Amino acid sequence: MSEFMSDLRVQTLLRGLVDSEINTIIPCITKLQIPKDTHVFRDGEPTKGIYMLNSGRIEISKVTPDGWKQPLHILNRCNFMGEIALLEKTNHGTDALALDASELFLIPKDSFEELEEKEPAIMLKIIKNIAIISGLNIRRMNEKFIKALVNY
Repeated sequence: MSEFMSDLRVQTLLRGLVDSEINTIIPCITKLQIPKDTHVFRDGEPTKGIYMLNSGRIEISKVTPDGWKQPLHILNRCNFMGEIALLEKTNHGTDALALDASELFLIPKDSFEELEEKEPAIMLKIIKNIAIISGLNIRRMNEKFIKALVNY
Protein backbone atom coordinates (compact mmCIF):
# COMPACT_ATOMS: atom_id res chain seq x y z
CA MET A 1 0.00 0.00 0.00
CA SER A 2 1.31 3.43 -0.88
CA GLU A 3 2.10 6.08 1.74
CA PHE A 4 -0.51 8.33 0.11
CA MET A 5 -3.20 5.66 0.57
CA SER A 6 -2.09 5.11 4.18
CA ASP A 7 -2.34 8.86 4.86
CA LEU A 8 -5.81 9.01 3.31
CA ARG A 9 -7.15 5.96 5.17
CA VAL A 10 -6.78 7.72 8.54
CA GLN A 11 -8.46 10.96 7.49
CA THR A 12 -11.63 11.70 9.47
CA LEU A 13 -13.39 12.96 6.34
CA LEU A 14 -12.88 9.58 4.67
CA ARG A 15 -13.81 7.43 7.68
CA GLY A 16 -15.82 4.40 6.62
CA LEU A 17 -14.60 4.38 3.02
CA VAL A 18 -13.07 1.13 1.82
CA ASP A 19 -9.86 1.13 -0.21
CA SER A 20 -11.69 0.83 -3.54
CA GLU A 21 -13.75 3.94 -2.71
CA ILE A 22 -10.63 5.87 -1.68
CA ASN A 23 -8.97 4.77 -4.93
CA THR A 24 -11.98 6.20 -6.80
CA ILE A 25 -11.44 9.66 -5.31
CA ILE A 26 -7.60 9.70 -5.31
CA PRO A 27 -7.44 11.28 -8.80
CA CYS A 28 -9.46 14.22 -7.38
CA ILE A 29 -7.10 14.86 -4.45
CA THR A 30 -4.22 17.33 -4.61
CA LYS A 31 -1.38 17.39 -2.08
CA LEU A 32 -0.41 20.88 -0.89
CA GLN A 33 2.59 22.07 1.13
CA ILE A 34 1.75 25.17 3.15
CA PRO A 35 4.64 27.11 4.74
CA LYS A 36 4.42 28.21 8.36
CA ASP A 37 2.59 31.54 8.87
CA THR A 38 0.81 31.24 5.51
CA HIS A 39 -2.96 31.48 5.13
CA VAL A 40 -4.70 28.50 3.59
CA PHE A 41 -7.70 30.76 3.12
CA ARG A 42 -9.02 34.07 4.45
CA ASP A 43 -12.42 35.27 5.55
CA GLY A 44 -14.40 36.37 2.51
CA GLU A 45 -12.39 34.41 -0.08
CA PRO A 46 -14.16 32.01 -2.43
CA THR A 47 -13.80 28.38 -1.48
CA LYS A 48 -11.31 26.24 -3.37
CA GLY A 49 -12.64 23.01 -1.85
CA ILE A 50 -12.35 20.92 1.28
CA TYR A 51 -8.97 20.46 2.95
CA MET A 52 -7.75 17.50 5.01
CA LEU A 53 -4.78 18.08 7.30
CA ASN A 54 -2.06 15.42 7.00
CA SER A 55 0.63 17.15 9.06
CA GLY A 56 1.17 20.42 10.89
CA ARG A 57 -1.32 22.64 12.70
CA ILE A 58 -3.84 25.12 11.32
CA GLU A 59 -5.45 27.87 13.36
CA ILE A 60 -9.03 28.78 12.50
CA SER A 61 -9.87 32.32 13.61
CA LYS A 62 -12.26 35.19 13.08
CA VAL A 63 -11.60 38.90 13.33
CA THR A 64 -14.23 40.63 15.45
CA PRO A 65 -15.99 43.78 14.19
CA ASP A 66 -13.71 45.85 16.44
CA GLY A 67 -10.59 44.32 14.87
CA TRP A 68 -9.56 41.67 17.42
CA LYS A 69 -8.41 38.29 16.15
CA GLN A 70 -10.39 35.57 17.94
CA PRO A 71 -8.88 32.07 17.65
CA LEU A 72 -11.65 29.50 17.35
CA HIS A 73 -9.86 26.19 16.97
CA ILE A 74 -6.48 24.60 16.30
CA LEU A 75 -6.69 21.79 13.76
CA ASN A 76 -4.29 18.84 13.82
CA ARG A 77 -3.65 15.80 11.65
CA CYS A 78 -6.79 14.22 10.23
CA ASN A 79 -8.98 17.31 10.82
CA PHE A 80 -10.66 18.89 7.81
CA MET A 81 -11.72 22.44 6.97
CA GLY A 82 -13.49 24.46 4.31
CA GLU A 83 -16.54 22.20 4.38
CA ILE A 84 -19.04 24.89 5.39
CA ALA A 85 -18.21 27.27 2.54
CA LEU A 86 -18.12 24.33 0.13
CA LEU A 87 -21.51 22.93 1.13
CA GLU A 88 -23.20 26.31 1.49
CA LYS A 89 -21.64 27.50 -1.78
CA THR A 90 -20.46 30.69 -0.06
CA ASN A 91 -17.16 32.37 0.67
CA HIS A 92 -15.11 31.38 3.71
CA GLY A 93 -16.30 32.87 6.99
CA THR A 94 -13.01 32.47 8.86
CA ASP A 95 -9.25 32.64 8.41
CA ALA A 96 -7.12 29.48 8.31
CA LEU A 97 -3.44 30.05 9.14
CA ALA A 98 -0.66 27.44 9.16
CA LEU A 99 1.01 27.53 12.59
CA ASP A 100 3.57 25.01 11.32
CA ALA A 101 4.71 23.94 7.89
CA SER A 102 1.72 21.78 6.94
CA GLU A 103 0.74 19.19 4.38
CA LEU A 104 -2.87 19.29 3.23
CA PHE A 105 -4.96 17.18 0.90
CA LEU A 106 -7.44 19.22 -1.15
CA ILE A 107 -10.56 17.95 -2.85
CA PRO A 108 -11.24 20.89 -5.18
CA LYS A 109 -14.74 22.34 -5.32
CA ASP A 110 -15.36 21.18 -8.91
CA SER A 111 -14.18 17.64 -8.13
CA PHE A 112 -16.33 17.52 -4.98
CA GLU A 113 -19.40 18.56 -6.96
CA GLU A 114 -18.61 16.05 -9.70
CA LEU A 115 -18.25 13.27 -7.11
CA GLU A 116 -21.66 14.23 -5.68
CA GLU A 117 -23.19 13.44 -9.06
CA LYS A 118 -21.10 10.43 -10.11
CA GLU A 119 -20.39 8.71 -6.77
CA PRO A 120 -23.42 9.27 -4.49
CA ALA A 121 -22.65 6.27 -2.21
CA ILE A 122 -19.14 7.55 -1.51
CA MET A 123 -20.35 11.09 -1.03
CA LEU A 124 -23.07 9.97 1.39
CA LYS A 125 -20.31 8.60 3.65
CA ILE A 126 -18.28 11.80 3.33
CA ILE A 127 -21.29 14.05 4.01
CA LYS A 128 -22.18 11.89 7.03
CA ASN A 129 -18.64 12.41 8.38
CA ILE A 130 -19.01 16.16 7.89
CA ALA A 131 -22.34 16.10 9.76
CA ILE A 132 -20.90 14.12 12.68
CA ILE A 133 -17.90 16.45 13.09
CA SER A 134 -20.11 19.53 12.68
CA GLY A 135 -22.32 18.27 15.50
CA LEU A 136 -19.28 17.69 17.73
CA ASN A 137 -18.01 21.19 16.91
CA ILE A 138 -21.38 22.74 17.83
CA ARG A 139 -21.38 20.89 21.17
CA ARG A 140 -17.81 22.06 21.87
CA MET A 141 -18.67 25.67 21.05
CA ASN A 142 -21.83 25.47 23.20
CA GLU A 143 -19.75 24.24 26.15
CA LYS A 144 -17.30 27.13 25.70
CA PHE A 145 -20.20 29.60 25.49
CA ILE A 146 -21.82 28.24 28.66
CA LYS A 147 -18.48 28.36 30.54
CA ALA A 148 -17.99 31.96 29.42
CA LEU A 149 -21.47 32.89 30.66
CA VAL A 150 -20.96 31.14 34.01
CA ASN A 151 -17.57 32.81 34.50
CA TYR A 152 -18.92 36.25 33.52
